[in-house]
Amino acid sequence: MKVTRVLHVSVNIEGELDETRTFYRQLLGLDSKARPDIGGIAGHWFALGGAELHLVDAPPGDVGIRPTGNHYCVAVDDLDAAVAELEARKIDYVRGAQGDVVQIWIVDPAGNTVELQQDAGIGI
Repeated sequence: MKVTRVLHVSVNIEGELDETRTFYRQLLGLDSKARPDIGGIAGHWFALGGAELHLVDAPPGDVGIRPTGNHYCVAVDDLDAAVAELEARKIDYVRGAQGDVVQIWIVDPAGNTVELQQDAGIGI
């Protein structure tokens, strides 16, 4: 088996749908996608490049910035500008690196960890 791309990432956001949806729309600039009716479970779908981000109203588990815990990673076009935006919005983050790859971890309002990296296809 060979994985060729990410189809979707699903994060649990128990009771924080409106705030979490706003977080992803405003901070990361994601566009909404149609979501199928899933009886009794609220949620919201976003386009995430060629993939999707699914917000599901269910318990997220432990909270806090956990670089080695459950998370997903997205590429950004300008990591320095992203960090400046996090600081301007007073959003806590953890910085790390693997070789030359700088990694920034944040948490969404429901406690899910998100990693940001510079898009390797875009030089800054």
